[in-house]
Amino acid sequence: MGGAHSDYKRGDMEVSAQRGTFDGFMGFTVYGGALIALMLIFAILTVGGVGLSWFPALIISLVLGIIVGAVLKLDAAWFASITILAVLTGLVCFIVGLFTG
Repeated sequence: MGGAHSDYKRGDMEVSAQRGTFDGFMGFTVYGGALIALMLIFAILTVGGVGLSWFPALIISLVLGIIVGAVLKLDAAWFASITILAVLTGLVCFIVGLFTG
């Protein structure tokens, strides 16, 4: 039972598929966590105890997003994503501001 011969050799298994899955999961976790943190910061600055208007809060969140991207060494997709999201958020906040006065 314990002494039976086996063809198994430690470290010889092909793990490229597992490595790709793990790398994808870690990338998703880093990008998702950073994006959630930026959304929370924006919400705290506008609705929370700070009480900034939406435009300064958006600028602060965008600058923090650029800093986070540089510190975590994220690729160009991160910077493009937060820029596009900042523009969309700015447009939505501007339109909502027009209707609410």
